[in-house]
Amino acid sequence: MNLRDLLHGVTADPVAAVPIAGIACHSKQVRPGDLFVARAGASADGHAFIDEAIRRGAVAVVAERLPTQQTQACPCVMVRDSRQALVMIATRFYGHPSRKLRLIGVTGTNGKTTTTYLLKTILEASGARAGLLGTIVYQIGGRVLPSTNTTPGPLELQRYFAQMVGEGLQWCAMEVSSHALAQHRIDGLEFEAGVFCNLGSDHLDYHKTREAYAAAKRRLFEYVRPDGVAVLNTDDPYGANLAETIPHTSIVSFGMERPARVTIKEVACSWQGVTLVLDSPWGVVPLTTSLLGRHNVWNIAAAGTTLLALGLDPGVLQRGLAALEQVPGRLERVPSETGVNILIDYAHTADALRLVLMSLRELTRGRLMVIFGCGGNRDQTKRPVMGKMASLLADDVILTSDNPRGEDPMEIIQQIQAGFSPGFSRFEVMPDREQAIVAGLSAARRDDTVLIAGKGHEAYQTLDHVTVPFADREVVDRWLAHRHSFALSE
Repeated sequence: MNLRDLLHGVTADPVAAVPIAGIACHSKQVRPGDLFVARAGASADGHAFIDEAIRRGAVAVVAERLPTQQTQACPCVMVRDSRQALVMIATRFYGHPSRKLRLIGVTGTNGKTTTTYLLKTILEASGARAGLLGTIVYQIGGRVLPSTNTTPGPLELQRYFAQMVGEGLQWCAMEVSSHALAQHRIDGLEFEAGVFCNLGSDHLDYHKTREAYAAAKRRLFEYVRPDGVAVLNTDDPYGANLAETIPHTSIVSFGMERPARVTIKEVACSWQGVTLVLDSPWGVVPLTTSLLGRHNVWNIAAAGTTLLALGLDPGVLQRGLAALEQVPGRLERVPSETGVNILIDYAHTADALRLVLMSLRELTRGRLMVIFGCGGNRDQTKRPVMGKMASLLADDVILTSDNPRGEDPMEIIQQIQAGFSPGFSRFEVMPDREQAIVAGLSAARRDDTVLIAGKGHEAYQTLDHVTVPFADREVVDRWLAHRHSFALSE
């Protein structure tokens, strides 16, 4: 591939036919023979690193402006919008791979990860091969890569799609975040289905208003193919609004509380999992899953409705659901012989915490304890609301740290505590997260439930801008192993 072909239609200026070996947007990732595309990012501007990219071997540069010290070392092509140019360049370089995949995009404040895992598992139960891009990992055939963003950037997206095509995959289920939609990361893609789970309140540090956050989520449906399907949770008020307002010819709604094309019925929840029935235009489909919690009913319905609408057999849904035992860090139950129900969940918004606590309250015979904090340098408005939810729905609360980053952990905790319902006193403050988890587990008794919320699958903790290894699950496993060893020594 050469520079002239990559930039055809992007610029009217003459472009040299320089051979291009690869593309990079970060100067430190440039390899000899690469094209460097300079973009303004949230924390740094790639234009400031053009000279470094050239020193590292870039043979051409695409940018909105040239560096102060203009160099003749390689062609520098000026474009009006380098972010937009990158989409076209990456798509051409990798051979339009998304055209060879059937894409399903899932957006919503909560439930994206579980829904995409369900979609992938059910598709594979049908005999198809599917990739996954999301918050926890990127799955490409037999390879599992660590996730850097819920939705990768446009260059990474095209690279991963090309790898999926190379592996012989037919489908990709991907989470589409509000950041990705606002930043046009998915420009150039066409989705066979767009799925809306729900709208809560999150990322207001970035979007500023809930209206802007909602508008970003809505943009997903601009990328659904004309013959594709929009799958909407109309139990959510914003989902009901979308059903009335998005200009899409094929809308399939699902819900339990409001009229919908796919109706959720006969829901039963236990520590063994969830059973429900989908009453749909494609038949009445009874489903059983080992996923825990009433809040997962809507995630199951989202995945099931999508695949029924895309033509999958109802029996495939049943086999697929049976194959997925749990999603990492999403109400993940830790096996224990203590009689205590120990669960780890990613819930880091007020809505997510409320839904998970309500699900566990329904199942818990003893006390319900929650251990959580809030992230630093992120949306502060949710902190007192999360405190209120915890004080209303849990019997005991331990407030701790959750990636405080550059903020004082105690200040974050005080903001959470300010939301407690009047008179609530059954709480402790332990900024050290490991200490908090150990204290909570040690205080629990048979039939109690301990929810460790906020970090889920994450394997790190960021304190004062320094990231260190830390995983809730590892702390729990160490505590259980120590308790078992102590019992054996008695």
